[in-house]
Amino acid sequence: MRALFKLLFLLVLLVVPLLLVGAFFALSDTPVVERQVTLSHADIARAKAVLKRNDPRYLPAGAYRTIEIAASDLDLAANYLLQRFADAKARLSLSTDVLNATASVRVPRLPLRRYVNLRTAIRSEGGRPRITGLRIGSVPVPDIVSNAALQWLVDDLAKRASYQLGSDLVQDLRLFPDRLRLTYRWNPAVIDQARDTLLSGSDRDALRHYHDQLVTLQARNIGRKGSLVELLGPIFQAARVRSQSYDPVMENTALLTVLGTWASRQNLARLVPGNLARPTGFRLKLHRRTDFAQHFLTSAALAARSDSALSDAVGLFKEINDTDSGTGFSFTDIAADRAGTRFGALATRSVDDARRVQQRLAAGVAETDVMPVVDDLPEHLRGAVFKERFGHVGSPAYHAVMDDIERRIDASALYRE
Repeated sequence: MRALFKLLFLLVLLVVPLLLVGAFFALSDTPVVERQVTLSHADIARAKAVLKRNDPRYLPAGAYRTIEIAASDLDLAANYLLQRFADAKARLSLSTDVLNATASVRVPRLPLRRYVNLRTAIRSEGGRPRITGLRIGSVPVPDIVSNAALQWLVDDLAKRASYQLGSDLVQDLRLFPDRLRLTYRWNPAVIDQARDTLLSGSDRDALRHYHDQLVTLQARNIGRKGSLVELLGPIFQAARVRSQSYDPVMENTALLTVLGTWASRQNLARLVPGNLARPTGFRLKLHRRTDFAQHFLTSAALAARSDSALSDAVGLFKEINDTDSGTGFSFTDIAADRAGTRFGALATRSVDDARRVQQRLAAGVAETDVMPVVDDLPEHLRGAVFKERFGHVGSPAYHAVMDDIERRIDASALYRE
């Protein structure tokens, strides 16, 4: 037994320094990718068109489909996904049979060398992806190790989905200087597996809890009509109580997901399945307007799930569409979107902020605490009128109004505390 302890002690002396040295060289003081990636209304319009054109949900099981993604769209998508799950930025470029990728991930709570920089190339060999030249910081990773890790991930997903994910789903991958072409064989289980992967058991429990809380409050005539803040108080009080046993960030995320889904009149059964009592239709208002409350909660839900960029872009895209059809471009709606985005981001930014928002709303707030008065801003501007007054999205005149909106939100009580 003494010899065994000596052996373990020697292993610790050898392995721990190697791990520390490896971690040191894997981390960096500065990121290799520094860029600000935002989603414009044009990006959202293009994404919607691509999704509509390639929506696989209406394909029969076993059908084959080929899609092509432009290099610029691939780079944008990679950055959007990275921003959802981490403080990270990436740069992707394509050439014949090669995708070159560089990424920088900021590691929280590290005082020094707080960035992980990754460089790699993905080659298409016989229609299958193969990782080559992966480097983490200044540490090279052998191709056999990186590809074994990729295969393990594919096998694990396949096991979870109970079918051959790698060999059955992906049929062919081709890389060109300007686009990526992917041929796949559709299996409807992909959607079910994605939903199960994104929502853990605790997520489902929390979503069900706040869905039921909403139904219960409506039975007490709270949340059926009137001001949105009259509902926010008691439902965030419920989150405050539940957060004594659970993560308050996750609780606020689930709460806002339910409210955002309900406000946007989406089917709550997709979020919380089952033969359940459902809340009545959304009729709440902010500053006497139902559309403001809808914009606010939808954007808050997107931001709570780390989709602030998408929240801003979706709101802008709707208004751009409305210049030629619908009610016209409204800076008032943009203000409701921005206030909701700020609210959702603050409510889920950290444990302390999550608890502070719960406490503040449970104590009672005024509408102006969460969204400023904006009824003096320009709205219902059709295409010709918008162009005459503001030129285009991004013009100095346009930014002047947007800056005014941000100043008003900054002055609202909840965001200046």
